Amino acid sequence: MTTAWRHLRYERGPDGEDVNEAARGEVLLLESTREDLPLLRFLVEQEALCRGNSQGLGEQAALAGFLLAEHRRPEDVWRHFALKRANFDAGCAYDVEHLLAAGVEATVSHVRASDHPDRDAVLELLDLNIDEDDLLEWFEHRRAWFEV
Repeated sequence: MTTAWRHLRYERGPDGEDVNEAARGEVLLLESTREDLPLLRFLVEQEALCRGNSQGLGEQAALAGFLLAEHRRPEDVWRHFALKRANFDAGCAYDVEHLLAAGVEATVSHVRASDHPDRDAVLELLDLNIDEDDLLEWFEHRRAWFEV
């Protein structure tokens, strides 16, 4: 975490709420954030921590995850998985397509070759009935949803 991002990290306040959630939301609305992969990764990690201590997924976590998915990097499967498993509601609402955003074959190969502690859980979760055309359709639908 860079010093500049300190005000964006998950921080549970005395009332149990995340004191920096609104600041992360403001950053996600900035056009430049979409191109800043390290920042998006950090924001998704913070949203996963936040959601792990609350209920639901929330528009902000969904947007952060989608913007990260747009980069289509197989190594981000772990960040997407952390957000999906953050709580029951997130597990239901956060689409498995986020995990497969780099492409079905590329993602599955990456996960299978990994020694990550969540490897088996991710492999079990991946829906191999999704193909590349399904992913393209999902991306189009999500772009329209978020108007990006």
